[in-house]
Amino acid sequence: MKRDTGQSDRRYGGKSKEVRQAERRDLILEAAVSVYAEVGYHRATVRQICARAGLTSRYYYESFENGEDLFTACYEKVLQEFISKAVSAAQCFPNDRKAQTKAFQQTFLTELRDKPDLAKVFLIDVDSVSPKVSRHFNLSVDMIATEFAEQTPIPHDEEEVRNIVRLALVGGVLHIAKRWVEEGYATPIDTLLAATQTLYGLS
Repeated sequence: MKRDTGQSDRRYGGKSKEVRQAERRDLILEAAVSVYAEVGYHRATVRQICARAGLTSRYYYESFENGEDLFTACYEKVLQEFISKAVSAAQCFPNDRKAQTKAFQQTFLTELRDKPDLAKVFLIDVDSVSPKVSRHFNLSVDMIATEFAEQTPIPHDEEEVRNIVRLALVGGVLHIAKRWVEEGYATPIDTLLAATQTLYGLS
């Protein structure tokens, strides 16, 4: 017996319902990142975001339960873009740990400097959104530490100790970056790199 596909399964423009929904979600994400960068999370509204995306509010709630949910998705998007560029830079030095670490950190800091509005929202303001988002930020720190575990050898026999030290290293660099953004990028990048390389024992 042929299944009744119904209205929801119809294809428009050669695209399935799922593809169209994913495209609308991407439009809302792009719009939200832009609006957050301009006015901050707490002043952004659903109306502003939907207008920027060229969609009605029904499509906002199609993909996101609330503002906290949307901000978390935007945070993941922005962080992934920053980290991906930094990883690409580090991969240019496959056999040189010192050069890898410097390239990663330099690219990450340069991205923060060149995109100050995004840096403020997704590195500074992230702490003021909600406890849930703050926990998500901490999970992201864990993820970054795990990602670079092999590139950051720690001279200790216990794996748990090594993981804690890696978290401290990643957290230290993020703290330096946050202070740098808050102070208006007053310190030269080369000075920050000298500090972070020293932190990693690579000076």
